[in-house]
Amino acid sequence: MRIGVIFPSRGLIFSQTADEILQNLKGIDHKFFFAHGLPIPQCFEKPTNRALLDDTITHLWFVEDDMQLPADILRKLLKQDKAVVTADYPVSKDGRGAIFKVDKRVVFCGTGCLLVKREVFDELRSPYFRTDMRWTIKNYGDYLKMTVTRDTNLDGYGLHDVNFCMNLYHLDIPIHAISAKLGQRKLVALGKAGSNDGAHQIETWTKVMPNHLLKQVKKWPKLPSGKLVTVLTPTGEINVSQSHAKTLISQGLAGKLPKRKLIVDWAPT
Repeated sequence: MRIGVIFPSRGLIFSQTADEILQNLKGIDHKFFFAHGLPIPQCFEKPTNRALLDDTITHLWFVEDDMQLPADILRKLLKQDKAVVTADYPVSKDGRGAIFKVDKRVVFCGTGCLLVKREVFDELRSPYFRTDMRWTIKNYGDYLKMTVTRDTNLDGYGLHDVNFCMNLYHLDIPIHAISAKLGQRKLVALGKAGSNDGAHQIETWTKVMPNHLLKQVKKWPKLPSGKLVTVLTPTGEINVSQSHAKTLISQGLAGKLPKRKLIVDWAPT
C-alpha cells in the first residue's frame, strides 16, 4: 500500500493543517503530489494525473489545505477498505455539512478529506474534475430530481467535487462516510507586517449539521411531479410518464424498478 497525497493548494497552506497531514502519514508509505498557484479544477486535476502515472500508488488521498484533521483520520479511512471513503466537515460557518445523502446513500461530498482507491480511476475518464457542469436539485415531494446544466462560463465556487462524485454515482460506485469530527480553518485577518506579534487571525469551523442541504431542499415548495417513473429498458434506465411506463411494460419493452427517492437526469438542459 502506498498513499498518493493529492494536495490541491493554490499557493498557501495552514501550518496546523500541514502538521496534521504529516501526523496522519506517520508509518504509512506515501508520496506527495502538490499543486501550486493553479485555479480549480486544475489544482485537483494535474496532481491526480501525476499520481496515476506512478504505478506504486494504491490510494489517492485528497486533502485540502485548510482542513482540521484528527491524528487518526487516514487510518480510519483506510480501515474501511472501500473504493471511496470520506468524512463530513463544515463548508459554511453555520455548519452546513459537505455530504449530501439521499435514502442512506451519499450522492456527493466534498474533497476536503477523500480517500479513493486507484482502480476507481480505471472506470472514469479524464478530466476527472471539471467546473463546467452545475447540478440543480428540485423537490417533487415523493422524490427529488437532479438535473445537470453544461456551460463553460459558469460562475460560482467549487463544482469540481460535486461533478466528480456524480460521475461515481452514475457508475454506481458508492461513497462511504465514516463518523469523525473534522473541521475547516478560515483566515480572518493577516498578521501585521513588521511586527514581532504578527500571528494571523484564524478561526476554525467545527460545527457540522449533517445533511443540512437535504433538509433545506425538502422545505422548498413541492413542484408538480408529472408522475414520472423509472423503468429499465434494454438500453438502460429511463424516466417516463406512468401511462408510457405501463405501455412499455405491457409490451415487454421495459421492466419495473423500485420507487426511488432521487432521480438523476444526465441530459444537459
